[in-house]
Amino acid sequence: MKKWTGKVMAGTVAAAVLFGGIGGLATAPKAFADDDITYTVVPDASIPLHKRVNLGLNAIVVQASGIVDMSVEDLKDELQKGKTIAEVANLRGVNHAELLSRLLNPMMERVDNALSQKVITADEAKQLKQEATDTVTAAVSKGGYKDKLQGTYAKKLKLKAQVDEESVAKVLGISEDELGTYFNNGKTIADIAKEKGLSEDQVIAGLKDELNESLKAFINKK
Repeated sequence: MKKWTGKVMAGTVAAAVLFGGIGGLATAPKAFADDDITYTVVPDASIPLHKRVNLGLNAIVVQASGIVDMSVEDLKDELQKGKTIAEVANLRGVNHAELLSRLLNPMMERVDNALSQKVITADEAKQLKQEATDTVTAAVSKGGYKDKLQGTYAKKLKLKAQVDEESVAKVLGISEDELGTYFNNGKTIADIAKEKGLSEDQVIAGLKDELNESLKAFINKK
């Protein structure tokens, strides 16, 4: 009688669950030997690389604020004056090397974890680490740097719609953190609504009260 040996590593199981649940193991490529069966899981290249591993490159200011012990708004105010993140950090007792290390280490850990779980290939891991290093190094040395999320999308919410993220998240039935993750991944409110089974009209209706308050404040502004 042939012997069954379960040569499935924890990372392999995690990857299988991530890309198809426990049932995903049944469809994983198999390498057969006479007396045992070995499962091999390979990264699903059909999923965009940055959706498999979110480095957090759209929220560098947010991450830096924690490192320099400032609120996000206070740090943004300093950057709007033309300072760099590195300059602000230095004034707060955090030198350039430490700043880079504390920003990059969590990103590198995410990449290493994804690699160990077979979510990405070794080449993709190398690519992501280089991208993180280049992007963070440039960001902390750029005067007036703005996060993509805060500098672009959040600005549209504030200036064009006067709807805060808390209200949007509530209407969509998700947390503000989840909303931020969606935005980091390039999703629009309409995209998120569709995923949640909501129509655009339903979202607009849900935000109507707050929009009305904004309009009242606008037409009464002196």
